[in-house]
Amino acid sequence: MEEKKRRLLTSQEPGSGSLADSGTSTGSRSSKAQARVKPLSKFSIGWRIIVPAIAFVILTCGQFLNTNDFFPLGSLTQYATAKDLNGTVGSTCIEAQFPGEDEPRRLGFNTATVGIERGDVESQLDRVIAHPELMQSMADSYVRLHPDEPIPETMILCRTTTQLKNGLAVGEPEQTTLAEWEVR
Repeated sequence: MEEKKRRLLTSQEPGSGSLADSGTSTGSRSSKAQARVKPLSKFSIGWRIIVPAIAFVILTCGQFLNTNDFFPLGSLTQYATAKDLNGTVGSTCIEAQFPGEDEPRRLGFNTATVGIERGDVESQLDRVIAHPELMQSMADSYVRLHPDEPIPETMILCRTTTQLKNGLAVGEPEQTTLAEWEVR
């Protein structure tokens, strides 16, 4: 076991001797065992220093810019504070009005349904609200991903707000329309 540890720590070849052998062995075998210890090359040392330094710089930039664009090295503010157990929780949702239906139908907010994840839209929510035509790409993706379904007439970006009491949902969520887009 000692020899295995020594080989792992010193990059020694198997059978070249162990620490116990080097003190008791006679002749040149112990000096050869000690001479086979190979230090790390400059390249090996360099990449071990440079890679963590780059990751640290990206993490620091993500913190100062408060962005998740560098995920998983983005902003860590989502972990910084606890949620108010008696506050509210908001969730962005997407609905579509289909021909012949009275009420809009809620769609799954993911790449399999509308071609984009909820978090990607939430990170640019102000931009999507200011330019609702950006929802056309979600409608196009829905049509492409669901060729047997009817084509939506209107895409509706909405937000549900749920009231919490002691960390549990109380009452029905309140829904607010953030933006609408007539599909072309």
